[in-house]
Amino acid sequence: MSFKTDKDQKVILDKAIKYFVDEVGLKIAEQNSCCITFNGDKVGYVTVTLAQEDNKFEVKLETREFEYWVKKFVEEFK
Repeated sequence: MSFKTDKDQKVILDKAIKYFVDEVGLKIAEQNSCCITFNGDKVGYVTVTLAQEDNKFEVKLETREFEYWVKKFVEEFK
């Protein structure tokens, strides 16, 4: 799943951390300036990857077992 936004890279990543860690309860497995991977306790993951296109960012989300929460996260940017 992906979407485009004009929000700043730091804002997008901070929002992803707040949502997937604080609200969903996942843990950060890996993080750098363009992507974050979150893991569940037993199975599943969410990876958020940013790619800049002109003045916007394309945000790509890949998941296993957390489709519902990824869709809810995307809705927050609409």
